[in-house]
Amino acid sequence: MVLRSVTVTVHFNPDRSMRLVVAGPDGPVDAGVARRSADLGRLAQAAATAEYGPGPIEVAVLVDRPPWLEEGMIVRPDASVADPTEKSTHPFAQIVGFLPVGGVLVVHPESGAAVYAPEDLVVCDPGSIGSDIVEAIVGRTGVAAA
Repeated sequence: MVLRSVTVTVHFNPDRSMRLVVAGPDGPVDAGVARRSADLGRLAQAAATAEYGPGPIEVAVLVDRPPWLEEGMIVRPDASVADPTEKSTHPFAQIVGFLPVGGVLVVHPESGAAVYAPEDLVVCDPGSIGSDIVEAIVGRTGVAAA
């Protein structure tokens, strides 16, 4: 049985770290900073427990859109998170949306859609990757390259 439902909002700092803010009983409470999206759930749960005490707590984590990313941007996943089993001819994809829990939805013209953490994407200049690749991406998504 869940006794409380708590919302933790995540805002991006200029250095791309993420500030967690708990909706406390007396107003917003700064809950610290994370550098990796993978840490948000654990930190949000700990912050909610610290604010409301032990016991069953349902935590909803809502993440702002990263200000350095926008729909239409051409990106590639960082080499540390790229899937080595994919046999596509290039690593480039396009941002087509943002999830409220922090994920970035991208589409690759050969391998389909994927969701990445914002910190795992590298923004690419469309002019530097070849017009044939950009045309294939835009043809798949229907979104103009930004």
